[in-house]
Amino acid sequence: MVVIKSLFDRNKLILYILVIIIAFLVYALTQPKPQVSIKTVKESQLDETQRLVRENQGLRKRLAKLEPAIPVKIVTADKPSAATDTLSVLSVMIEGTRIPFETVYLDKAWVRPDYEPYWHSQNGQWSNLPDRIHSSYHRLFVTLGTESLWNETIHECGIAEFADRINLPVNENKPEDTIAVVAVQHQITDLVVLNNQVIMIGTPSRTGVQVLAIQERDLIQSLSGELVVHNDSQEYLFQLVTPDGYELDYRNVIVLF
Repeated sequence: MVVIKSLFDRNKLILYILVIIIAFLVYALTQPKPQVSIKTVKESQLDETQRLVRENQGLRKRLAKLEPAIPVKIVTADKPSAATDTLSVLSVMIEGTRIPFETVYLDKAWVRPDYEPYWHSQNGQWSNLPDRIHSSYHRLFVTLGTESLWNETIHECGIAEFADRINLPVNENKPEDTIAVVAVQHQITDLVVLNNQVIMIGTPSRTGVQVLAIQERDLIQSLSGELVVHNDSQEYLFQLVTPDGYELDYRNVIVLF
């Protein structure tokens, strides 16, 4: 009799547990499921303080790209030329060898811009004001024809907006063998080379831009026409001059052979 009562109590307990579990499941299934979603915080969802903090952080980053943190005098001197024993412009014009060049772009009416959109601080890469001021001093820009160096040059001198119309020649799939020259407000008519001096003779003007392509092979030829440098590098002094021998601008460029 005791055994029967014990079994009855155990079954009764199990029945109670099953009833509780069934009731819980029924309740859980009949309740609406919560909707969970993840959304990015938009500017319009920020309160005024958060918006001002974010705006302040962005402006501080842009300002750091524009100018020095404190008022300071900056003099960006061009690196001294490694070209030794340089001669006067007139001496090179008399003793040097004229070399060929190709004018790949010419617009005599082009007006040099005071400011370009890609110099804005939102773009960052070319927004530094001391750099922009220094570049504006120059009329002559010289670079090897590789994509990265050419891209840097066209943004530096302010002609990137029509750079897609400029096709630099590429020989034997070696863009570095081409030397690109951008002359601003100056039209070059002759190139004379003597040793490591390149005299670029032309007439100054109030407007205009000219892009030249020079083959580096022509720079390293002796008067006899033989190559004098192989698998080496040499620094050249490029000088932008008037027909009567006055220098207006210059650039030191390392040419790789």
